[in-house]
Amino acid sequence: MQGVVVGIDIGGTFTDLCAIEGERVRRAKVPTTPDDVIRGVMQGLELLGAEAGFTLVAGSTVATNTLLERTGARVGFIATEGFSDLLQIGRQNRPDLYALHVRRPAALVGAADCFSVRERLDADGHVLVPLDDAAVATALEDIRTRGIESVAICLLFSYLNPTHEQRIAELAAELGLASCCSSTLLPEFREFERASTTVVNAYVAPRTSDYLRSLDRASRQAGARDIRVMLSNGGQTSPLDAAREPVRTILAGPAGGAIAAARAAGLLGMRRVLTYDMGGTSTDVAQCDGEVAVTSEAVLAGWPIRVPQLAIHTVGQGGGSIAALDSGGMLSVGPRSAGAVPGPACYGVGTEATVTDANVVLGRIVPERFLGGRLPLSPQRSSEAVGRIARSMGCSLELAADAIVTVANAGMEHALRVVSAHRGVDPADYWLVSFGGAGGLHAAALAGSLRMAGVIVPPDPGILSATGMILADVVKDVSRTLPRSSRGGIDLELIRREFGRLMDAAAEAVFRDGFDLDDTVCHRLVDLRYVGQSYELTVPVESLTDEARLTAPFHRAHAARYGACEEQAAVEAVTLRVRAVVETPKPMPPELPPAQGTPPRAIGRTGTASVYARESLLAGHELRGPCLIVEDHATTWLPPDWKCTVERLGHLRIVAG
Repeated sequence: MQGVVVGIDIGGTFTDLCAIEGERVRRAKVPTTPDDVIRGVMQGLELLGAEAGFTLVAGSTVATNTLLERTGARVGFIATEGFSDLLQIGRQNRPDLYALHVRRPAALVGAADCFSVRERLDADGHVLVPLDDAAVATALEDIRTRGIESVAICLLFSYLNPTHEQRIAELAAELGLASCCSSTLLPEFREFERASTTVVNAYVAPRTSDYLRSLDRASRQAGARDIRVMLSNGGQTSPLDAAREPVRTILAGPAGGAIAAARAAGLLGMRRVLTYDMGGTSTDVAQCDGEVAVTSEAVLAGWPIRVPQLAIHTVGQGGGSIAALDSGGMLSVGPRSAGAVPGPACYGVGTEATVTDANVVLGRIVPERFLGGRLPLSPQRSSEAVGRIARSMGCSLELAADAIVTVANAGMEHALRVVSAHRGVDPADYWLVSFGGAGGLHAAALAGSLRMAGVIVPPDPGILSATGMILADVVKDVSRTLPRSSRGGIDLELIRREFGRLMDAAAEAVFRDGFDLDDTVCHRLVDLRYVGQSYELTVPVESLTDEARLTAPFHRAHAARYGACEEQAAVEAVTLRVRAVVETPKPMPPELPPAQGTPPRAIGRTGTASVYARESLLAGHELRGPCLIVEDHATTWLPPDWKCTVERLGHLRIVAG
């Protein structure tokens, strides 16, 4: 990508834009327009003033919202004869072990829309029963007459032999039916997870395709030369590939922020950080040891999604999260959010108290600087909304506001523990990289509660996720589960042969996307487990010359995850993976002029706290709390007994003491 590159992150409350051309950076933040998100994007591009010929990299929440709001297509599901109830049966486990009344996620496919066809493969992919074309034709005709929009095809062991699924897709196309084959989307074992991922893809595909077409049309009218789409795995791809497999975009927005946060830490020579992105609707956190880990074990709205994605944990606490008292008088914050419409009470429309309103009452948001002064805030409305909570609690206005912030912090602190302590690492060994429009208001309190090393606030934290879209590489993930007959040990010859096929598939995907294979780096990974185990660990392939060198990373990973390993025990290879990466240019942030003894100058006060404009701070400046550091798209709160040092590249380094 050359020239101007524009990254766009469409959040639940705000749409963030960042344009980079060499060392020139432009930023914009506009309210998201839920009724038509493209309208908000166009408003942002106009505010940004992007010249014709730019490249657009967009993070889409359309697939996510389609699944969460249950507004997707009517899907038909085709399975092997005798397995049409696969989606209803699932894993037969309880989502909450101790719940007396279990609430399972609402079905994406009704039982009447699940079909089966006569065919059967064995566990090595050999045909036991040929596909019955007549039965397929009958099922597809029934699907067509029912008005079903999209067909998900998932047959037993098709990941080893896709011919039957491909034939069904051919017959569906002849009838004008859109379809998705599990053997193409996810050629891996575990039938229910593969079926679930395929159904989710089929469910969100029509609406995502419509959105991408609208984005492409509107962006090109605004002067875009090329359009790219952010993926959940931290990479980017073409709109065509994203429309074909939209399930890979479901966590794209948070992925952009995690990538940018990891790079910010790397510029300071830090490898061990927890990324913390607090926006208007939710908070996203991740562990980073040099880079953010990738997982294939996500669950959204109760449905497993097995495609590779950055290991990001999300909770429903954001600036717009609504505070309320339950029937027992207990204060809760989130996950219900005021969003962009009506927004927090201080925006002038909403009436319910939010975390943003609590921060306004506490004097931690300067109304004149909010969104660069383009969105007037009403402290009076915040006081009225929080005041209703205070009266119900029987306490003062300030105490109620502080309680709202404390409860929100508790939820976010737990999220940070999930990605650190729950995975066997001590948060005290990590720095917190804080961003998002609301992150800086809570970061010091969270780092203090977790006894972390300190906080890093990168430049332009309020639009960092949009910056991450620009920094994202082109990434293609391909995988394949090995035949059952190869289990029980390591077959190096088979593994070498299958890796060769996967490398060819990854190269083809890169070439199809318009990139040079000479610029591509392929990383080989393998899912290994001890013979007799049910779950695997994904580790890099260091060598395929002998078994010991292949399994050595697995033993180390097992010891790190579970505290023990058995180096003499038999290990088996389950799934092979290849990640093809084409690096994109990574512009360096400009250096700040040195302070040279000039003290920082406050631009005002709020209560007992001094207020500093971040754009006036120079490299080497030191600030002590209590104070606020304000900028157009974010605010950083420095509590008493905390200090901040401005780094050469503009990062804020915040520590206790």
